[in-house]
Amino acid sequence: MPEEFDFAELRKYLRGQIDMGDSEVFLDEPWTLVKRAAPAPSRPAINTAPSVPARNVAPSVPASAQFSPVTNNPAANVSFAATSAPSAINTSATSAPSASASLAGESPAASLFAPTGGLAAPAARPAVKKTASAFESAESLDAFYAAIKSDVVYANVGDLALYEGPANPKILLLLPAPPAQGGPFFATPAGEMLVRLFGSLSIPAESIGVTFFYKGRTARNIPALLEATLKKMLAKELSFIAPSVMVTFGEPLFHQVFGKGKNFEEHAGTDMEFSGVKTCSLVDAYAMSQDKQLKWVTWKVHIPKSSYFKA
Repeated sequence: MPEEFDFAELRKYLRGQIDMGDSEVFLDEPWTLVKRAAPAPSRPAINTAPSVPARNVAPSVPASAQFSPVTNNPAANVSFAATSAPSAINTSATSAPSASASLAGESPAASLFAPTGGLAAPAARPAVKKTASAFESAESLDAFYAAIKSDVVYANVGDLALYEGPANPKILLLLPAPPAQGGPFFATPAGEMLVRLFGSLSIPAESIGVTFFYKGRTARNIPALLEATLKKMLAKELSFIAPSVMVTFGEPLFHQVFGKGKNFEEHAGTDMEFSGVKTCSLVDAYAMSQDKQLKWVTWKVHIPKSSYFKA
């Protein structure tokens, strides 16, 4: 009885995966499908037999599985991604007259409210001195963490999730909040996935650290006023951790760090900077660990935009 289904192509694909020599093959992670370069072949022996014309043999691995995150065209793989992106973002605004210039110009309304020589200027209000938070004067990372525990942001919060990783990491992962299940981040599915991702970019696990924008282990809604304080805390924390590159994850966190005026889809993957640290923003890591499409858009679209990962 003839076979009802033809599995020849499937056999070729799986044989190609086995030939890569990896102990594990994560079929849903595109960064694990890059085939390693084969060793240089030894010098062939001289063949005295009559030559036989070579036959064309189809490659064992589909062309869709052989790609480079740098050389592939992102737009050819993901339809909703931007087709081009600059390697650096210029956030300077277009030239426009300043408010003071418009008041001093030809506007008739401006001249109506211009002060005259006969009227005395109103007395200036006394400046209100703002008390600096204790964490702003911290001189070490441990002193910084001790100070933020007593800050109003973390009042009655309890245990905080602090920095995990080496001193001066090559990559600092910035997550919105600690994992809901608790425990070390790198033991979670999202943490393990990111270690594999950056490992494919020749960044070893021992060079990666992680911290959190909001460090409380209990989820809560953060008012905008407290977001400004958390942003100051992040800048101070970065001065002690001193990473080479920081990577933020998720659109809400992107706006908390860079403000509401920037578009996440336009800036995801591009070279940015926060508090003097090279920064790149990617999609939410927790969602990415469960969504193959997000993994592909990260690997094929966002990461190739950044020059920080092309060394």
